[in-house]
Amino acid sequence: MSDRLEQFIRDHKEALDQLKAPEGVWDRVAPIRKAVFPIWKYTAIAASGLLLIAMGYILGMRTQQAPMDESYSELKEAEQYYQSRINQKMEQIKTLPVHDEVISDLQVLDEVYEQLRKEMAQDPNTKPERLLSAMVRHQQQKLDIMEKILERVDKYQNNENHKREM
Repeated sequence: MSDRLEQFIRDHKEALDQLKAPEGVWDRVAPIRKAVFPIWKYTAIAASGLLLIAMGYILGMRTQQAPMDESYSELKEAEQYYQSRINQKMEQIKTLPVHDEVISDLQVLDEVYEQLRKEMAQDPNTKPERLLSAMVRHQQQKLDIMEKILERVDKYQNNENHKREM
């Protein structure tokens, strides 16, 4: 079949050369070449941008963790200091005749302190400096309350002893 076609084209070459193709025929036959955008360039730009953002985020998290670590160590020191003082005062309060009522009131303060601790551990959006200072302030107030209780009991006992002597 191809031999017969070739023979026909050779025989009628002059007549076929004079014929012109209508306009738009080659547009339909040959596809229009669109400009090829090198997608790898855009992918590389996007990947490098993403890498820079990720590194900035990681470095930002590390710089934020360093002050928090210092704050935690400061909290631990303050907590140990106040806890030792509170334990001393608690031993003194246990010798009082009204120790049950006082201890139950102090347990409420302990519950508030534990709630602050849980909030600090659970919520990453809280400002640790404010929460840590609130926790230290809470321990200071608890110690102050215990000292005031002991002072009032001492005054009361001194007044009772003074009345007995009269």
